[in-house]
Amino acid sequence: MDCPRVPILGSDDEKALKLAMALAFPQAPRLTCTRHLKQNFSHTLSDKVGFPSQERERFITQIFGDNGIIAHGTDHMDIADRLQHMAESTENRSVQKLIELMSPLLVENAKGLERPGLHLASPL
Repeated sequence: MDCPRVPILGSDDEKALKLAMALAFPQAPRLTCTRHLKQNFSHTLSDKVGFPSQERERFITQIFGDNGIIAHGTDHMDIADRLQHMAESTENRSVQKLIELMSPLLVENAKGLERPGLHLASPL
C-alpha cells in the first residue's frame, strides 16, 4: 500500500507565506530556504555586527559550506549539537545570538528531510 504523496514546501521565513502553506498543506514539511538564511547571516554579520570579511566567511563556511554543519550533519540532533557547540565556542555575543536565532530553522529543515521513503538527490 502506497503512502499518500505529501509535498515538501520551501520558502523564505516570510510569516504570511508560511501561514498560507500551513493552511493549504497542513501535513507537508516546510523548509526555510538555506540560501536566504545564508544571505541574512552574511548581511547581519557585515552590516549590523561589523565583522571583517575573513571572519564572516569563516563562520558562513562553517555552517553553509560544502564541508560545513549543514552538509555533514547526520540528522537534526547532530545539526543542533554542532550549531550549539559553534555558538558556545565563539566569544562574540552577537554571533552567538545570531546562531541561536537561526538554529531552529536549520534544525527544522533537517527534520523535514528525515522522512521514511524520502529519497534526496543529495544529502542534507
